[in-house]
Amino acid sequence: MATSNAFICGVCDSQHITKDAKHWCPECEEGLCPNCLLFHSSSKLLRVHGIISIENYKELPQYIRSIRQICPDHDRKYQHYCPNHEVPCCPFCITTRHCECKGLQVLEEVVKTSELSSLFDDMKQSLKDVHNNIERIKIDREANITSIQEQRNKFQCEIRQVRQQINSHLDKLEKQAMENLKTTEDKVKCQIETLLSKLSTSSKEAQELGNIISAMTSFASDLQRFLERKEIESKVAKSEGYVSSLVEDGSLQQVTLNCSIDSKMSGILSSIASFCTVSIEKSKPNILLKTEKEKQAQIMTVPPTVHKSIHDIKVQLAKTFKLSAGRHDTCITGCTINPSGKLIFADFTNNKRLVILNADGVVNGEIHLAAPYDVTSIDDRRVAVIQSKQIQIIDLVSKKVEKTLYVKNSSSSGISYGNDMLWFYESGKGILMLKLTETNDPITVVNDSDTGNWNFIASFQNNIYQTNRNNNTVTCYNVSGEKVWEFKDETVINSPRSVAVDQYSNVYVTSIGNSRIVVISPDGSQSRTLISGVNSWGIDIDKERRMLMVTELPSDVVRVYKIS
Repeated sequence: MATSNAFICGVCDSQHITKDAKHWCPECEEGLCPNCLLFHSSSKLLRVHGIISIENYKELPQYIRSIRQICPDHDRKYQHYCPNHEVPCCPFCITTRHCECKGLQVLEEVVKTSELSSLFDDMKQSLKDVHNNIERIKIDREANITSIQEQRNKFQCEIRQVRQQINSHLDKLEKQAMENLKTTEDKVKCQIETLLSKLSTSSKEAQELGNIISAMTSFASDLQRFLERKEIESKVAKSEGYVSSLVEDGSLQQVTLNCSIDSKMSGILSSIASFCTVSIEKSKPNILLKTEKEKQAQIMTVPPTVHKSIHDIKVQLAKTFKLSAGRHDTCITGCTINPSGKLIFADFTNNKRLVILNADGVVNGEIHLAAPYDVTSIDDRRVAVIQSKQIQIIDLVSKKVEKTLYVKNSSSSGISYGNDMLWFYESGKGILMLKLTETNDPITVVNDSDTGNWNFIASFQNNIYQTNRNNNTVTCYNVSGEKVWEFKDETVINSPRSVAVDQYSNVYVTSIGNSRIVVISPDGSQSRTLISGVNSWGIDIDKERRMLMVTELPSDVVRVYKIS
């Protein structure tokens, strides 16, 4: 019997003795103290009961602990199981509630043959898949938030640019209007000032005539006044005529400036209700939820891939990350995205380290190595790093070397994982294959003794892709080593480095010689420059999330593009 905080021994309790139970018998449905456990384990009938500790029993949820083997209605032990109602039955239950049910089974046999172990294993795996999918959804949604913020910033810039253009245009129109007003005002002022000048002259002449007449009246003889009267009379008439002409020729009209604002200008306030229209556009999810069962089914049957034309491919910058600073300038020569979304970088030249970022760009740590040329993902927690004369399998969680595979390569080269194999390039030899589960020497798949170092490898489905920086080629082989196609056009690809493949078998290549990233069609017949002005050695593609990761050399900046 259980208290709120402890369980007491059922056997002792029946004897009116209180002792704490240390064990629990699911069959007897009661607790046992250490002494009673000895008697319980000695009994022939009881020793087969599966005893568990009280601590383990407490880990069971209350609704599980409340399940009893005794029928609460008839106080009899359950002996049968009704598959129609999916409930256990005691003998009285059968006669009262299940008398018409067919196919009643012995409960003990049902429990033994129900394969509960595999069922619970499947449920545990399903819950693990749920957890993994939730984590991937969280990463995808957080990435969506980041992309929305970047889109908002972009549109804000566009709105400001439009506003600046409108302001600039309105400023220009305002300046023109002010100039027109000033010009018109100056023209009218000039006309009036000219008239005022003429009136001033005419006024002086009239004043002088008035003075002459006064002098003649006072001092001239009658003869002088008589003889001069006509000339003075003519001058007075002229002055009168000039003043009268000002009315007739419109010089005295009242001048008023008038400015009419263009109706289209004032219409802006009423016709334009908003600066822009903001809407939400939804598209197919970037994330594809998977379970272990689906993965197994994919291994058994690989569905045909519908190829997407390289001319339809678009990339949009989704994220920009910054690697942790090293002791020297960062020099990324290889990179990979693992299935959980972690980003791993081989910083080769000076820092000689492996840099690990979480999917959100937060630095997860770094691992110092001898000389990491390139890195490839094996699963959620393991990567393979190729170095001089060795390939190391590294656990990203413990950040320790799990296994070292010794090879003969002595120069820098690329590595890729696919079809449960490691594929890598060895200078002067070609493309080699190595099984992780074997300790044998690598098998040469493609003989190629004419090439130097820094040739990279990518694998996808049944093909292997190799870049050759010496002869500026990208070559596709099948897993048997037979050449499928070769692309060579030095105007398009010059001094290639890293290579990656998307889910449609389109091939992405970094071209150092002309600072670009080029995409090649699955059959090698067409090419297209995807990103220009980027000096990159390391790229990788997350096929599931449709993301392209691009590093720059030398730089600690990483850019992730969404592929659509």
